[in-house]
Amino acid sequence: MIDLYYWPTGNGLKIGILLEELGQAYRVLPINIRTGEQKQEGFQAISANARIPAIVDHAPNGLSEPLSLFESGAILNYLANKAGRFLPPAGTADYQQVQQWLFWQVGHVTPYLSQLQVFKEKAPEPIPFALDLLGAEATRLYGVLDKRLSEAPFVAGEYSIADMAIFPWIQPLRQGLDLANYPNIHAWRERIKARPAVQRAYEKGREVAAGEKSLALQ
Repeated sequence: MIDLYYWPTGNGLKIGILLEELGQAYRVLPINIRTGEQKQEGFQAISANARIPAIVDHAPNGLSEPLSLFESGAILNYLANKAGRFLPPAGTADYQQVQQWLFWQVGHVTPYLSQLQVFKEKAPEPIPFALDLLGAEATRLYGVLDKRLSEAPFVAGEYSIADMAIFPWIQPLRQGLDLANYPNIHAWRERIKARPAVQRAYEKGREVAAGEKSLALQ
């Protein structure tokens, strides 16, 4: 059994998608980041960085004690490795393809797109410099992704944890981008949206916090 400490943000949703794709038994333990529950001492004992998502695996391979993990990229790698699915064997070129796109998501997509959303949605008044800077980077990142998806149906060739990591962060309406300009992203996004496991993950997110903007799939 996996305990998933979670809120349905982009980072939380990616773990929910993988767990649903794996058919893994898991329990959702909501951490309401809007009311500051992530700052509680009990949660920080599991997630040292006081951020969701985090997991506790009560049956880790080769260990006698439960294993706790934070950081979404590390969690995706761990769960996929354990199950032997959605991640090629370590040491192969295909494995490295998944890793480079996963790290691209962690290092570029989330930091820039999340900041763009904050400045667009929460700033007391528009800050043109920030909006221009982050908007330009969002446009660049969408261009990188669209180019890659012109070469393969999924970012690492086959559907993998890299796609699951990127997908929840492609929110064009929130980010002020038009998918008509990115036909390959649009087609990729529709393929992933149609997956039953993805639909289940988003439905479970709505059960936790239906109003979260990350749950919109326009």
